[in-house]
Amino acid sequence: MDFSLLDSAPDAMVIADDAGAIVFVNAHAERLFGYRSEELVGRPVEVLLPARYRTMHQVHRSAYQAAPRTRPMGLGLDLSGLRHDGAEFPAEISLSPIQVDGRSCVMAAVRDATERRKIEERARLWRKAQEEVRERDEFLSVASHELRTPVTALQLQLQLLHRAALRSGEGLPAPVVERLETLERPLVGELLDVSRMRLGKIELRREPLDLAEVARDAAGHAEGDLARSGSRLALDLQPVTGAWDRTRLEQVISNLLVNAAKFGQGRPIALHVAGDDGTARVRVSDQGIGIAPEQQARVFDRFARAVPAQNFGGLGLGLYIARQIVEAHGGTIAVTSAPGAGATFTVDLPRQPPARGPEARPDAGAEEPEPGQLH
Repeated sequence: MDFSLLDSAPDAMVIADDAGAIVFVNAHAERLFGYRSEELVGRPVEVLLPARYRTMHQVHRSAYQAAPRTRPMGLGLDLSGLRHDGAEFPAEISLSPIQVDGRSCVMAAVRDATERRKIEERARLWRKAQEEVRERDEFLSVASHELRTPVTALQLQLQLLHRAALRSGEGLPAPVVERLETLERPLVGELLDVSRMRLGKIELRREPLDLAEVARDAAGHAEGDLARSGSRLALDLQPVTGAWDRTRLEQVISNLLVNAAKFGQGRPIALHVAGDDGTARVRVSDQGIGIAPEQQARVFDRFARAVPAQNFGGLGLGLYIARQIVEAHGGTIAVTSAPGAGATFTVDLPRQPPARGPEARPDAGAEEPEPGQLH
């Protein structure tokens, strides 16, 4: 029988007789298994299988001969082939009955499934990662909701304590004042912000502002972090007016300054504000550890970390929140950096609200989702 057409088949083709002896292998099979044709013809087909499969394969081969039909081999099982050099590879095998010179034989089409298995494993890991992110988001959403009431009450008590001490006229030691001001910051504010942002509910309360004044106030909020880091802050603040949300822009600039203090290695940090007819620009530069090029595209993502968590604290939310606020104003935020050469974060903001920009709808009066109503 002429088997020459099988040499053009896209798969390795192996034909064995009813006794399991190899009758023919095509050129693709020679390349896949690493044998020459004459080394295989007449040998048991089990030579192409790992030893652990051979005994059971003989049983299955006898059963197939009793009821031959075209079908996949080992459906639902992980099959492997064995190369001449002893290396195994994952295999997909399909069987078909065939007559060779009046004898009943079996033709096996064998395909190396290594790449397909790799793709499937990557897909499985991706799905697992997506599920873990979803579960984390749900947990943070529930946690931020449950913590909001007790934390708000705690912050209110701290504020009352601070104001009572100020009214007493006796004053408080500077370190105590600093600690109280730190504690008055929203302890779960970042998580609550993320919950709102996932719902597209960033509330902007625009008002006429001088961005230089906003930046100066934000620098004051970050003063403690800067002092602890040992970094000196240089200000270059040119008056630029526009319609923005003061609290949100203070949050953006404070986040950038705290970030610079954290990674600035105690070296100088610069805060620059300038503008032109239509745009205001904020730039924060440090001379610290920098960001690798492959990490720069993801530093604005939720929970993204360009450095090991054990070396630097935080939830990895500051830059994500900054980006959301900037984009809600119709602006952009970007980073330029190189490892060991510091980083510069640049925020460009339109001085007036975009006519039909990406600003999120207000969430005034909107309720936080109840547990079980996760988004």
